Amino acid sequence: MHLKSYQIDGRLLRTGAANFSASGLKRQDNDLIVIESAEAAVAFKHTFDARFASGDALVLGARQ
Repeated sequence: MHLKSYQIDGRLLRTGAANFSASGLKRQDNDLIVIESAEAAVAFKHTFDARFASGDALVLGARQ
């Protein structure tokens, strides 16, 4: 999966596959969805924060 999602100002939710580059935004065939909903933005933030908090710490230089 190649997905980027984030909320903006607690009222917009942006999700899609486009990279933040000239070719990603202009030349590639990527989806982009913007939802204007404070409820959706808050729900996304709570879910993201919970998943981020439950993750393992990244140790620089470690090999797996």
